[in-house]
Amino acid sequence: MEMDFGRWEGRRWDSIPQAAYDAWTADFWQHRFGDAESVAEFMARVEQVWCEVQVHRARGVAQVWLTHAGVIRAVHLLSQGVREVHEAALWPAAAPAFGQCVVIGGP
Repeated sequence: MEMDFGRWEGRRWDSIPQAAYDAWTADFWQHRFGDAESVAEFMARVEQVWCEVQVHRARGVAQVWLTHAGVIRAVHLLSQGVREVHEAALWPAAAPAFGQCVVIGGP
């Protein structure tokens, strides 16, 4: 469920041209980084699943996700009521460490 980075998928961040970053940060919400998926499209996908989780949670059904840091960052925003992030500087910088457990919205 991680964001689709298209032609930049699997590449080291430092191997991607600065112009690609500049284009993305200039239109962070709508630009399709690597010609694949925009942050808006990614957030919509995560939000759809997050809403389903809320329905299950209301019924007392616990959920466990094993996922990438980008999804965890998106869920963190959604759990705070943030549905859109138009500036790259507003995207959460902190990420869980490899293998770390993060509880969002749990008891």
